Amino acid sequence: MSARVWISDREPRLLELLGELIPEAECVSPSELVDHLAAGHVPDALVIDGTQLLELAARHRGAVLGLPRVLICTGLSLSSLPTSLISGPTVAVLAKPFCVEDLEVAVEWLRGTRADAVPALALP
Repeated sequence: MSARVWISDREPRLLELLGELIPEAECVSPSELVDHLAAGHVPDALVIDGTQLLELAARHRGAVLGLPRVLICTGLSLSSLPTSLISGPTVAVLAKPFCVEDLEVAVEWLRGTRADAVPALALP
């Protein structure tokens, strides 16, 4: 059985690109993500925008950070993200703008096929 992956981002072009790289993923709008989390439904892995993650209520942020794999794609400076959100072995950060090669490595990590990618993605 394959992992259940959700993608939640407000940028249509990023959703399209991620949808091509992870065709099995389900794209969920920010409001759908909140609804799913509130109902106790969670994926095995999530791609989420950094701003969107910060805007989630604390209980929903906690649910997201408790997932087996979370890839935060963000245009925010990493110093503006709380360390508690971006640290840990289940979270990787991909700073926007990024190249397709970095995104491909991130997708491999998200799928669990490349554990060594995390340090390269979690920028200082």
